[in-house]
Amino acid sequence: MTVAAWQQILDQHGVSHEPRKSLLASHEVTVRDTTSGKRFVKRKRMSQEERHLQILRAASKTIAVKGYWGMSLQDISDEIGISEAALYHYIDSKEDLLRMVLSEGYDTTESNEFAALSASAVDGDGHRIYCYPRYCLNTVLYNMQRPEMIQLFCVLSGEALNPDHPAHRFFTGRHMRLWEMVGSMNWLLPRGMTEERFFDLFTLAQSAMDGLQQRWLADESIDLLEEWVRFSDVIFPRALWEGCMDPSELDAHDTRCLLPYTLQELG
Repeated sequence: MTVAAWQQILDQHGVSHEPRKSLLASHEVTVRDTTSGKRFVKRKRMSQEERHLQILRAASKTIAVKGYWGMSLQDISDEIGISEAALYHYIDSKEDLLRMVLSEGYDTTESNEFAALSASAVDGDGHRIYCYPRYCLNTVLYNMQRPEMIQLFCVLSGEALNPDHPAHRFFTGRHMRLWEMVGSMNWLLPRGMTEERFFDLFTLAQSAMDGLQQRWLADESIDLLEEWVRFSDVIFPRALWEGCMDPSELDAHDTRCLLPYTLQELG
């Protein structure tokens, strides 16, 4: 059962209202094309900031296809039309380039702000309260717009299982870094929710999102938004989450302080 505000989002993205085909039905699987864009056009007198962004995009595109181990700095210089020697004016090493991609390309302030903004409301006492199911939906909406970065994440996270990979610590610590941010926010949650249960729910939602995004990349017939809304019906059952799914469910004339309904009080 979809929240009214979510149905509007589905309609805006042209998601079909027809019943989904059987999951057991066979169909030809076609991998989603995420990196078919043209090469960067060489520009004269490019500013330091513009060149930095160009290198970041070229590295993200190349790593998404070849992985870190398969990518060379010559690949990057060829992509943007400069010599490898000139590339060293902007980076120190291949590993330095990877750090730049991870810190600036994936878990960005912009992505966090996008996920949080429309998932929040201000209560009668001026406290900002967040709805976790909508936050997850917003994350999916944001990631739909950057399939290349999702592919990069999938490729690197697989490579980084190797302890010798320079991104190993980034990926092994990422879940808890995200939890530190999520756990500090004022979530409007069903009664009986504890911090431990919410952490398990957070882990489940993150794992489901990562797995679904991989399927989405591997099979372009999958509609990521539609599938996530279906997943939400299972992860956030309406019988339990009624009134906590989306800020639109809150009464605009309700002047109560909602902090007693957040994790800090419910737990």
